[in-house]
Amino acid sequence: MELRNLEYLKKISDEGTFLAAAESLHVSQPALTRAMQKLEDELGLTLFDRTKNNAKINEAGMLAVECAEDVLDRVAEMMGRMENYKKSLTTLSVGSCAPGPTFELIPRLTSLYPEMTISSVIQPENTLVEGLLNDNYRLIVLSKPCSEENVLCLPYVRESLMVSLPKKNPLAKRDKLYFSDLKGLNILSSTNLGIWQEIHDTKMKGANFIVQPDRKTLHELIAASDLPNFVTNLSKQYVSYVPENRVAIPLDEPDASVQFYICALKKNKKIVTKVIDEP
Repeated sequence: MELRNLEYLKKISDEGTFLAAAESLHVSQPALTRAMQKLEDELGLTLFDRTKNNAKINEAGMLAVECAEDVLDRVAEMMGRMENYKKSLTTLSVGSCAPGPTFELIPRLTSLYPEMTISSVIQPENTLVEGLLNDNYRLIVLSKPCSEENVLCLPYVRESLMVSLPKKNPLAKRDKLYFSDLKGLNILSSTNLGIWQEIHDTKMKGANFIVQPDRKTLHELIAASDLPNFVTNLSKQYVSYVPENRVAIPLDEPDASVQFYICALKKNKKIVTKVIDEP
């Protein structure tokens, strides 16, 4: 039995007629008719009630369509899993709920696995866990431990939010700031902040964010303007910078500091422990 003929059957069911299905599949109607006759011979059942000018799927045909959909879904699942496996041989995929932990993690993985391509994405935590369980990621970084039985989860890094201010700004004389201090301020911000976006949206409603997606342009704006911007202990160390005319003041709020965890399926325990243990 050819999978192609099952696809043809499903398309006839979806389109309603042989003619519409043939046009959608870019095959001739006689070729489609022959394929369905072959499928009927293989099944030993008539799948269509035929008249001189029409052919309509009958009860046996509807059952065949239902079975065909199941088979095609399983084939698609197989192809996806095999593609993920093939990709895993040359690519180490990482997902994180925030950009900060990847600033150190990606270079570390590149150093530990020079023969591999390291890819990373920022995704919501529930998406990351689902992707890990489906083998879409080798490692994920979460803001809380993962409770799945077959997942190893270890503390990784803590990230703390700070506000970068020009030294002439009155707030720059403070040794710590609070969310309430940001009310009414225009603040330069990046995009794709992961879980930090929720902090922006819920804890800093009174602030006005000027969003700049390009990091180089954002750094130029920071250097040229008097507007505050956010940095963290991780971004400040690896990718961002605080110009000489600015200071970074920590935010003294429980929600402004997050402990991150690095997680992997237990079968990939070696990768996690290598990241944690290697200097």
